[in-house]
Amino acid sequence: MHRIARSALLACVCVAPLARAQQPSPRTLTLDQALASAHESNAGLLAVRSRVEEAERRNKVVFSNYLPRVSTQAASLGSDNTRGILLPAGSLGNVPGLGPFPPSESNIPQGGQNVIFAMTTATQPLTQYFKIKEGLGVSRADESISRAELRRAEQAVTIGVMKAYAGLLLSQKRREVARARVSTAALRTTTQGVAVTSGMATSVATTEARLRALQARQEVLEAENEYTDISYQLADAIGLPGSTPITVQPLPAVAEGLDSIDVYVASALRSNPDVQEAAATVEKATHGVGAAKSAYIPDIGLFGSHFYQSSLPFLPRSTLFFGAVGSITLLDFGARSNTLAERNAQLNAANRNLERVKSKVRGDVEAAYRKLARAFEMADVAREALSLRTEALRMRTMQIESGLGVQAEQSEAAADRLEAELNVMRAEMGYRLARAELDLAAGRLAR
Repeated sequence: MHRIARSALLACVCVAPLARAQQPSPRTLTLDQALASAHESNAGLLAVRSRVEEAERRNKVVFSNYLPRVSTQAASLGSDNTRGILLPAGSLGNVPGLGPFPPSESNIPQGGQNVIFAMTTATQPLTQYFKIKEGLGVSRADESISRAELRRAEQAVTIGVMKAYAGLLLSQKRREVARARVSTAALRTTTQGVAVTSGMATSVATTEARLRALQARQEVLEAENEYTDISYQLADAIGLPGSTPITVQPLPAVAEGLDSIDVYVASALRSNPDVQEAAATVEKATHGVGAAKSAYIPDIGLFGSHFYQSSLPFLPRSTLFFGAVGSITLLDFGARSNTLAERNAQLNAANRNLERVKSKVRGDVEAAYRKLARAFEMADVAREALSLRTEALRMRTMQIESGLGVQAEQSEAAADRLEAELNVMRAEMGYRLARAELDLAAGRLAR
């Protein structure tokens, strides 16, 4: 048995370094690095960027309708008969000294057994320019809408990464506080056990101390689970495998300067993605009305063609054609007028929606501005509480040094101070996120 135990112990000692070596080293990130990685590798953003590229290509396709179209049609025909002109005997009259001409039935060949036809045509639209112009306007409005969607997605990714980053920092601090509570609870349990043994306390106090120790251990486990969950969310947001271990660097201080609310409202009405999308929808509806009106204009265009044939002698080998072609709808039983009324209704709806979106965005900016002011006050309160906890720890330390206190009380004061630091960090993160949400509503959230 002892030999087996020694062998198992030796195997554990050998395998443990290998297991540690296989674990990937943590990746340390700053906030700027996390944001840059997210904007470069986030799967959702890559999909939205593809839609923007799609809209750009569609614009080029619509613009090409301004330019001439050149097309070629060709055909090759084969026959088992040689084409020709049949001349009956004497059909050309009598020739003195020879008699009827031709003296017998004759076939004059007219080309070979195969013939090739080819026609190349170039067309240039004229009055269709009005329709093409409105169609290009609609296409460009669609591109503006897709760019507004991309801007919205970028801002959503930015605020999501910032929240995950802040949550990871808070989770790290929470783990530190929970571990300090575990140490304090262990000291409390030891102190209460000594007191019970010496008859200075009852067993109830020991039970309470053990309960506090169990609660502290539970907080450590919760903090560990929270850290793992948030780390997974951050890794997924920045395009890394979810199992990638991540550590984050502390955030720099937030700049104190703050513009007036009117500046933020003006920025929102100009740059907020929702406002940009609504304005692009109005532009699209406007061009839709123009396209419906252009349906009343006749379609007139110019064309030029070249016709080639290879085997028919009674037709020229090459022929050039040019001219104009046009068409006009005389009666459509109200289709154009109803289409125009429909497009006008869409334009009215788009204008009303734009006003609604502007009003909503203005309210969002004002609410975010008020929330930022409250977050600033909460941060001040948390800093004041931290200063009081620091003073309490200093007094407990002095009591221990004077021999008037117990070690558990000093450890508990140190844990309280760590928790006060956590509250300050939480309040400062809340202020930072509130400011980011204000920038988000104003349409100027930086990447």
